[in-house]
Amino acid sequence: MSYLEGYLRARENGDEAEHTGYVFELEVDMSAVENADELVGEQLAITGDVEMVDLPNRGKILVFKVTSAATIEEEPEENGTSNE
Repeated sequence: MSYLEGYLRARENGDEAEHTGYVFELEVDMSAVENADELVGEQLAITGDVEMVDLPNRGKILVFKVTSAATIEEEPEENGTSNE
């Protein structure tokens, strides 16, 4: 099992037949995540496994098959002042 953090974006490709998921530094297969569309543009922590997938028109590509995804909440920035 692998763990990655980063930003998720939709793959910009007009050929839906070859669309396997989203881009997360490498091809990401989000088919196991029910709310994947809601996570686009969010900073995520994802788990899953890396696999080689043979696509008809693209050949063999490395794909991270996601088993779970969760947004990472940003921590508030400290400005050096105290409210005490």
